[in-house]
Amino acid sequence: MKKLITMLAVLSVVAALQPAHAAKKPKAAKTTLYMHGVHQLGEVDGIDWLANGAPPMQMTTAEPDAQEAKSMATGNPALNKSCTGLPLGFPTWEATGLSGTVVGDAKLKLHFVSPPTRVTARLWIDTPLFSCNDAYVLPTSEVVVDVPPGHNEVEIVFPKLKHKATFNMIVEILGSGSGQAGRLFYDSTDMASALTFTCIPKSGKDCI
Repeated sequence: MKKLITMLAVLSVVAALQPAHAAKKPKAAKTTLYMHGVHQLGEVDGIDWLANGAPPMQMTTAEPDAQEAKSMATGNPALNKSCTGLPLGFPTWEATGLSGTVVGDAKLKLHFVSPPTRVTARLWIDTPLFSCNDAYVLPTSEVVVDVPPGHNEVEIVFPKLKHKATFNMIVEILGSGSGQAGRLFYDSTDMASALTFTCIPKSGKDCI
């Protein structure tokens, strides 16, 4: 009996010394952020941002439910392109509340109505909006694509990302054309422009 008691005591001590099981690592989750606006024209959202301190247009996980799309011109050569997003002059969206690591390819699905043109898509992660000139932060990823004439859905890929996100993500679209030559459409059921990416959450099941 004494031997049994001694053996049980030894086993309990050994068990106490064993390291606790490591917590399961969160699984990578696919996230789609849809581009939204307040006004039918993104230019009005931009003026509201400048004049009244309103937030820039937002990207959220909520799918659009409107029948009529909103839009904004992609070309505005008179304004500063050396900015981390410029809601007044270029289609710019921000998503907030991110927490995790963005990995792999991120894909933009955008709807354009334009003549043949070339656009630059910029993506920033964890960067203050509207940092310009000497404070300008290079994009986390930047891609240039050609847009065919007419109404087209265009996919743009930001390749091979691996970047921690702790507070925000910004997307900006810059057209090479001038004035109102081309427009980007978003925030409707049939023109749901969006950014899709894979993210490993810091905790929980998703990154936002």
